[in-house]
Amino acid sequence: MSRFDQLPALLKGSLAPLWLVTGEEPLLMLEAADAIRQAAREQGYTEREVYNASGVWDWSQLLDGCRSMGLFDERKIIEVRLATCRPGTKGADALSQLAQMPLQDTIVVVSMPSDWSVKKLAWFKKLSAAAQVVECLPVTAKELPHWFEQRLARQRQTADAEALRLLSERCEGNLLAAKQEILKLAYQHPGDVHITADMIRDAVSDVSRFDAENLLEAMMFGDAGKAARIVSSLKAEGVGIPSFSWMLADEIRAAARVRALMDKGQPRDAAMRAVGAFGPRQTRISAVVRRHNAQRLGNALMLCADIDRLAKGLTVKDRDSDPWLEVLSLVTFIAR
Repeated sequence: MSRFDQLPALLKGSLAPLWLVTGEEPLLMLEAADAIRQAAREQGYTEREVYNASGVWDWSQLLDGCRSMGLFDERKIIEVRLATCRPGTKGADALSQLAQMPLQDTIVVVSMPSDWSVKKLAWFKKLSAAAQVVECLPVTAKELPHWFEQRLARQRQTADAEALRLLSERCEGNLLAAKQEILKLAYQHPGDVHITADMIRDAVSDVSRFDAENLLEAMMFGDAGKAARIVSSLKAEGVGIPSFSWMLADEIRAAARVRALMDKGQPRDAAMRAVGAFGPRQTRISAVVRRHNAQRLGNALMLCADIDRLAKGLTVKDRDSDPWLEVLSLVTFIAR
């Protein structure tokens, strides 16, 4: 399995006959498929077939397309695009067969979003074992300034640190829109131009997009400013508070349990195991229990319960009638 940034090296020399482009970042998946198609075209794969597949699609078209090469046919590339990572029973069977087929004068590129649960399924294991896998992971907030710096360099532009920071802040979580904003800078400031923060303020719209996971991360790791921006973004998008408040409460509840066990003398790692906190969740909770004692976390849980009532239209004594203000209070309280 290779990362998106390793793709250029994979496209040098003879191309693999079967590719699996997967991940959580749509822009990088599109660009990966474009790069493979361009490399194939340069090597003489002049015909192209594109299938938009699904669980109810006729998967025999894919298998027939892979078998239909005649003696005088042009070499071709077949693209199979899945909007979800669930191809259905017939799709799973077809992809399993595809993994075992000898592909002659044909390159097949399967593009699909990733999901940790799918990686355990037999058809995915067969496909990923036979294919050259390109994983397109999200660009993190920490990685974004460098990502923008590279993109600007492609259009012969440079930028100072403050401009990159502001650009990242305005485009976080929405690379598709971010690409358009970078192109806008090329149109407005053509040639070898150094981009400043003032240029970003004048030219780049706030196209950042966040979800509940982003809010959880900002809250738990102590970024109060970002948490506040995400709350504002979720409210503007019309996201319902119940769709994410349970997640915040669940994480705070786990942190409170860990803090209580630590106060009773248990080592932190043992307390984490006792509440089932492993991997990234353990890292998040560790950050919170370093900042807050059991009483503060208990108060936060009471606020979670009140937010749930407010979101259902109930009145809660000593709380604001606007549940979004209380959500903001909660996340900034935990983040501080």
